[in-house]
Amino acid sequence: MRHARFALALATTGLALATATPALAAPAAHSAATTATSATTTTTVSSMASWRTLRHEALPPQKGYFSTHTWNRPSGARVMQVKARCWGNDSNLKVNLWFLRKWGAGEKIAKSGTWRCNGKYGIVRISNAGHSLYWATFSLSKKHTVEYWVQYYK
Repeated sequence: MRHARFALALATTGLALATATPALAAPAAHSAATTATSATTTTTVSSMASWRTLRHEALPPQKGYFSTHTWNRPSGARVMQVKARCWGNDSNLKVNLWFLRKWGAGEKIAKSGTWRCNGKYGIVRISNAGHSLYWATFSLSKKHTVEYWVQYYK
């Protein structure tokens, strides 16, 4: 009997209607929140990290040991690579990625790689770049054109 009076009192005071109303309004609020979330996701996707090219050059046919111009590592970029290729299939291309040490401590090879001159790319990559000045050197035993890209990931 007591429960029946409580249910009757609840129905007559309108609390049952008040609790049902937010349930009807919830889907509209949910769709607005979903729209706001998808707008945020769209902005995040456009600022995702990707490979960016600092320099792309093709060096004329030459033999021996030659070097690129120096470049500065962009602020915040920690992964850098030199992607290079040559043609001819009768020689090997050796690529060295150099950096200049701070406070006059000289220069050092950060990474080195060797591959065939068959037109396929080879990559020399460092994943914890911290110095500011870099350059690449190439070594060929026969006269070939070298195409290279300097890239960073940010």
